[in-house]
Amino acid sequence: MKFARLPLIPVLLILQSACQLIGALPRPTPSVSNRSSQQKTAAKKPNLGAEYEAYSREVTKHWRDNDYEWLEGEARKLRVSKERLPGGYWKLHVLYRSIERVADWESSDEAWEEHIARVENWINRRPSSVMPRVILADVWRWYAWKARGTGYADNVKPENWAPFRKRLEKSNESLAQAYSLEEKCPEWYLTALLTARGQGGDREAFEELYEEAVALEPNYYYLYQAKAGYLVPAWYGEVGEWERFAEAAANKVGGEQGDIILFHIYTDIMSNNNLEFMNTRKPIAPRLLAGFGAIDKLYGSSPETLNEACLISFFTDDNKTPAELMKRIGNDYDLTVWRHDSTFNIYRQEALMRTGELPRYRRSTEAQNSRPVGEQNNRKRARN
Repeated sequence: MKFARLPLIPVLLILQSACQLIGALPRPTPSVSNRSSQQKTAAKKPNLGAEYEAYSREVTKHWRDNDYEWLEGEARKLRVSKERLPGGYWKLHVLYRSIERVADWESSDEAWEEHIARVENWINRRPSSVMPRVILADVWRWYAWKARGTGYADNVKPENWAPFRKRLEKSNESLAQAYSLEEKCPEWYLTALLTARGQGGDREAFEELYEEAVALEPNYYYLYQAKAGYLVPAWYGEVGEWERFAEAAANKVGGEQGDIILFHIYTDIMSNNNLEFMNTRKPIAPRLLAGFGAIDKLYGSSPETLNEACLISFFTDDNKTPAELMKRIGNDYDLTVWRHDSTFNIYRQEALMRTGELPRYRRSTEAQNSRPVGEQNNRKRARN
């Protein structure tokens, strides 16, 4: 069924039928396994940096104190200032996420319900504020996926579909209420786009919402991540579609901000095997490094972005950058990027061998197979 074309209320806020919701799934695909924020549910957590964690703690303190005036004032200030933290993370996004993620995948249903009740109390006390309604919508969205799980639809227990649908409906209700308010926020659009991904639905309507979102805040890279995630083959796109979109979007924004958007899209979608992911996308690696360079220059790096850039650098013809980035990392490596300590250590040695700081030696078959494919096939080149 097509979404109705209603004035003011975005078309994507109308739920699909139950059968369409049950069909909302990541489709099996051998090419890409989405590593987006909705699916980063493993025990390993990215190292986002000391400033990120300090700001998040500050936000949660005001949340615990029911200091709604500070939270809303901070949001208004950040929408104007567009301030970012090291790593290029928007403080506005961190502000929202620090409250939305108070309950996580390990929390009990009682903890989720208590969190929802507290956000609803905020809405009741300040009904004209957009912020708590957006937060409530995302909490319900996240809570829906907790019930469903992130696997394929045929692996979902039948009894989990009802709470999934009910919670997404609650998310949509809150989004619709927030949209009717005068105050606008890019986080509203991000939550709406992510909700639409879970529901399936009208591609044309999704595109309309996306265009409205980036018109409001063209450098808010999370919006581009949301659309790229929608376009991966495991969801609603065709092979190569999200990559074409990512480059086109980066080119449209242009300059350093375009490169930053491209870097954040690719590092968000990196698969569980980041090395295999980059082996099939080596031509884009230099531009991704340019995106990291822009982040580093404008905002400073975070441990997560530094590790991501270091991994990407091995898939370029540059011998110096991998060693330079490895030295900056030291022992502060991020296992959400490298997956295993042994992989990081192999690549650290490889970086030093490329610059001649360590002698080249014959490796075991296992170690050789973990190196970039270009190196395995052409050992005699200087970039081995």
